[in-house]
Amino acid sequence: MKNITIILIVLMALGCKNQMPEESKSIVEEIVYSAGDVRAAVKQFNKAVVKKDTALLNKLLHDSLSYGHSNGWIENKTELKNDLYNGTLTYNTVDHKEISVIMNDKVATVRGDVLFNVDYNEYDSLDFDLHVMQTWVWHEGKWKMLNRQSMANPKEENKEDKDEEDK
Repeated sequence: MKNITIILIVLMALGCKNQMPEESKSIVEEIVYSAGDVRAAVKQFNKAVVKKDTALLNKLLHDSLSYGHSNGWIENKTELKNDLYNGTLTYNTVDHKEISVIMNDKVATVRGDVLFNVDYNEYDSLDFDLHVMQTWVWHEGKWKMLNRQSMANPKEENKEDKDEEDK
């Protein structure tokens, strides 16, 4: 009987110890994934490639990055940073005309038309008008670009020709 009493006292003590009053419970911060935060990350990325800021790119790019260019050339995270650093590709300007973000919990799909002016190897000041799609994921407490693919935007004259053909 004495052993049962001791066990009951220990169990009661443990039970009371684990209960905390409401005001002393720690508040768990709810993370809200917002399109605005993703847009900010996209803008940071654009600035980072122009400035060749590889430290910032390390924070913004997922380690499994697949970065596709409009000509089919695909780079991983290391190749992208190396090609910026060694001058293979220099982004002179990156002008996002629009940024559309579709949120799906910890994944964001970003689409938009972007004007680029780049130097590529021996070619200087190449202008590209591209439609770009990026996938950003919430990883290690930050938005990181997981993949990117671009394609040339149709020229206005080609759109008009197509409209005429459709009539």
